[in-house]
Amino acid sequence: MKLQRSFISNSRKKGIIVYYYLYCITKALHKPLMNVVGVGNANVHALQYEDIVAILSEVTMAKIPVSNGNVLRHAAVIEAVRKEQTVLPMRFSSVFKDNAGVIEFLKNRYAVFISDLERLHDTLEMGIRVIQKKVTVHPHINLPPPPVPLSEGEKGGGGELLQRKCVQNTEITQSGVEQEFGVSGQSTESPISDLQPPASPAMSYLQQRRIYYASQDENDEWVHEIVKTCHAQFEDICVKHKRDTHTSFSQGVSLNYLIHKDSLNEFKNRFNDLKSSLNELHFLCSGPWPPYHFVSPGDGRE
Repeated sequence: MKLQRSFISNSRKKGIIVYYYLYCITKALHKPLMNVVGVGNANVHALQYEDIVAILSEVTMAKIPVSNGNVLRHAAVIEAVRKEQTVLPMRFSSVFKDNAGVIEFLKNRYAVFISDLERLHDTLEMGIRVIQKKVTVHPHINLPPPPVPLSEGEKGGGGELLQRKCVQNTEITQSGVEQEFGVSGQSTESPISDLQPPASPAMSYLQQRRIYYASQDENDEWVHEIVKTCHAQFEDICVKHKRDTHTSFSQGVSLNYLIHKDSLNEFKNRFNDLKSSLNELHFLCSGPWPPYHFVSPGDGRE
């Protein structure tokens, strides 16, 4: 500890302020951290508090900018420790002013960290994303919510109106690139033959909202079926699962599965079976990862 204080003092004399970047929490290290470098190519070290250890490196910024290099360094350090033992990954740019701040953080959340390390022992996270190979997206889907909720009567005619209205479509191809389709690049939008022009902006707004709600209902039903099918496929080998609701419908359905490390090959086999049985969908699988989505919530920054 005296060596750490001396280093901080010397750094300040040189006009350098040192912060501590936290990558993950684990128990006592099975092997020393050799040749592991973190953000800014800084050497990684361990700081222990009772039965748990914080994996850290020194940085010169209180907030680390998001870049491919920094994010990959963050993930690489966590992965290096995960290969040897169970880890609790912290979120990107978890930075503390000094060692005392890290110790205080470990002390305050000690019981939670011990519980999580036991609960997540020998587990891995696998990610799945399911995308429709061809998705028709209507331009009004991203409209902001109405200032006043519509009545049930106003919502009811949305499906019929959606069927009658011809709008310019967008195709999301398997590669994820949006392409407009029509004749010679021209818009396929045409007048609505059986509807009179809206009498006012309010009436136009209501018509757009009907399209919005009808589209949302269709998307919600599709998502529900996909989630149900995927969960059934992995039910008896999955410890826990979560859906990532931050991704939009056009980006697909993102699911995260917590499994025991011994179930990894079985998970991959079942994923391949699922992919083969649903040819109309595009499946992506990632992992194994540390259990990012299954650590108890808590802020790793001061």
